[in-house]
Amino acid sequence: MREVAADLYDTARTLLRRYWRHETFRPGQWEIIEAVLQQRDALAILPTGSGKSVCYQLPALMLEGLTLVVSPLIALMEDQVARLRARGIAAAFLHGHLTPQVAEQCWTNAEHGAYRLLYVTPEQLITPRFAERATRLRVALLAIDEAHCVSEWGVQFRPAYLQVPEARQRLGNPPLLALTATATPRVRQDIVAKLGLRTPRIVVRGFDRPNLIWSVFQTAHKAERVRAVLQGVPGPGIVYCATRRSAERWAEILRRMNVAAVCYHGGLSMADRTAAYRAWREGRARITAATSAFGMGIDRPDVRFVIHVELPSSLEAYYQEAGRAGRDGRRAYAVLLFQERDIALQQHLIAQRYPGRDVVARIFEVACSLAQVPIGFCPTTPVLLDTERVARIVGVPVGAVQHTLELLTRHHIWEPVWLPPHYVLLRLQGTPDTLRRFAAASSNRRLSRFVEALLRTLPAEAFATWWPVSLRRLAHRTGLERDRLLRGLDFLRERTLLDWLEIGRARFVRFKMARPQRLILDDRLLHQARVQARARLDALIRYARTPTCRRHFLLTYFGESVPERCNACDICLERHASV
Repeated sequence: MREVAADLYDTARTLLRRYWRHETFRPGQWEIIEAVLQQRDALAILPTGSGKSVCYQLPALMLEGLTLVVSPLIALMEDQVARLRARGIAAAFLHGHLTPQVAEQCWTNAEHGAYRLLYVTPEQLITPRFAERATRLRVALLAIDEAHCVSEWGVQFRPAYLQVPEARQRLGNPPLLALTATATPRVRQDIVAKLGLRTPRIVVRGFDRPNLIWSVFQTAHKAERVRAVLQGVPGPGIVYCATRRSAERWAEILRRMNVAAVCYHGGLSMADRTAAYRAWREGRARITAATSAFGMGIDRPDVRFVIHVELPSSLEAYYQEAGRAGRDGRRAYAVLLFQERDIALQQHLIAQRYPGRDVVARIFEVACSLAQVPIGFCPTTPVLLDTERVARIVGVPVGAVQHTLELLTRHHIWEPVWLPPHYVLLRLQGTPDTLRRFAAASSNRRLSRFVEALLRTLPAEAFATWWPVSLRRLAHRTGLERDRLLRGLDFLRERTLLDWLEIGRARFVRFKMARPQRLILDDRLLHQARVQARARLDALIRYARTPTCRRHFLLTYFGESVPERCNACDICLERHASV
């Protein structure tokens, strides 16, 4: 057995050097790969940037058959497939925005062994095409990326992940590898249970960030404390706020301190968010005052501090956001400022985000009315939900509409059609001739070419309904950079020639049944969601108030065993007066 294990390890090391140009495995990688090669189920919890994808991509080269990877992020799967192909590894992806002909050919290729890896969104697992092909795919490994999405205790619950066990059965019960970046012991238990992992090998690595200095200050004079951090710690930083209004207010406070600062939140236009991020990324602004919308893709390595000026919603969210500091390995600071009324604010936000049964029914009614879905009718094509407009009419936060969308998904009323973040929803006004006449009459040749490129890119259906469009494809077709492309769309919107929405503002849903006259809901699910949100907030409050080592509290929360003192956080350094 030892000789077999040694042979496997040597083969894996050879492949690692050949395809990834690495001499050694990173912490945890070989343990996970070895479990997969031994046909064992496994749960891998590795931090961002630690090489999770290698844990299934490398075994895919050693196993006889297809490695099927379930991932919720279309942009990420497309990027990974492009990188695999550049390395000479046969791979493909399948999601809901491919044409039926392309999807059918992809399934056929997979069935005939054309790929080592096939990436699919979780929604693909419940399509008739998958049910028809599953038994003929010869899947050697089922890999579930972002596995925390299966847990109702996670902060990014995705109902389609609940279909994984049934899909696994259809595939002939291959070994299953679940991967995620952060998961508490409770979420890990949920992942194991919901995915049906069989005596899995659980590998947890790398929650500790030794270069991060953790501090918490309970103070009503937050601006003074922020000023002290800015003066004492050189370099760029992020100031996280609980609400959009707070982010705008803190950006102004920072400017009054003569600090170059920008504001970033989900209520800004895509062009304004892009401009703010670039100003901060390129060093023209030292600080970004932001909500949690300032998240995915924020990969600047030299962030020296992250300050939370209000309590976030959970310890998971706090750890992830604070962890954007010091990714270059140099010393950095994670500072949390709070006062008692911040707790009340988060409790209020929880009550708003998780509405009662009557509010959910009202949100559903308004959403159906805006989408022109009559009672007793089941649309055959996806329907647009303008979440911000629904929120304004009902008088609730956008989060309440988003949670209602999730809840009704679990009640099988509809299912979301997931779009990648570089997509927008676009609807042309009038007729093609209207746009052509406008382009011909314009003295601006660039504008004319822009309109003509739009007409060549978009199908006729875009004149009758909202249509998802890739900004990358539009940029390629028009020859414009993203900022200028968005300004061009805004220009045409001002002239009522088209309308467009960002993905964050609107969602597509596909109805699974006719709109009922009266929405009947199980109130227990709503209650459970509120209880879980309050439990996550309570854990954060305990962290803020703990008299013990911050690092010890954080790491034990995430299930790691560490010394009781780090000798680097504010508690260990005795920076607070004794109570």
